[in-house]
Amino acid sequence: MTTDLSHRKKVARRYADYFETLRPESIADVDVLISDDVHFVDPFNDVQGRETFHRIIEKMFEDVQEPRFHILDLSWSEQSNDLCLMRWDFSCKAPVIGDWAVRGVTEIRFNEDDVICAHYDYWDASRHFYARLPVIGWLLRKVAQKASL
Repeated sequence: MTTDLSHRKKVARRYADYFETLRPESIADVDVLISDDVHFVDPFNDVQGRETFHRIIEKMFEDVQEPRFHILDLSWSEQSNDLCLMRWDFSCKAPVIGDWAVRGVTEIRFNEDDVICAHYDYWDASRHFYARLPVIGWLLRKVAQKASL
């Protein structure tokens, strides 16, 4: 097995391209880039396995209209060649909240086979999602007002 950073950079670029061109019929195209036991975490999910990863992407297409990812950056750790950070913008049309956009970062980890074994999304769900929902959004805004200067 190789741990060549240039190879991992190519895999990360292909992974970024996967998300930028994602369509319902291309969900399984990711299989050559991720491990069988890939760990996926976002503000709504913490799952393991390729099939569950597929299901999360399928659910996104069921839940929102016109989902789009725009990858802004791929950055690599100076300490380890198994960590890549992918900064992105996501937009869609969502029920109840309408047009929605969020910026986030994904921590991508590679295993010894040079495929992605972990995908951890970081974005502020309380500010960008929950605060836009009726009732709970009002409550979250009131709490934020009390906590701010």
